[in-house]
Amino acid sequence: MFIYVLAIVFYVLALIAAFKMETPLKGFLFVLAIAGVTGLLYLFINFPGTSGISVAMMLGAFILKQGRR
Repeated sequence: MFIYVLAIVFYVLALIAAFKMETPLKGFLFVLAIAGVTGLLYLFINFPGTSGISVAMMLGAFILKQGRR
């Protein structure tokens, strides 16, 4: 139960931070990024085998792509 309350508080604070951004688009992108990261963490925790490999591959591809710039 504590984890659910902690998650709700985190989302509420993220929404407050999103409304204080300079433009609504930045706030929306911030909320979208938070949802994406928490979604990946949710998949990683619930399905550690398959999603863990896919998350590691995506992060590896991202890091390699950033290194080439």
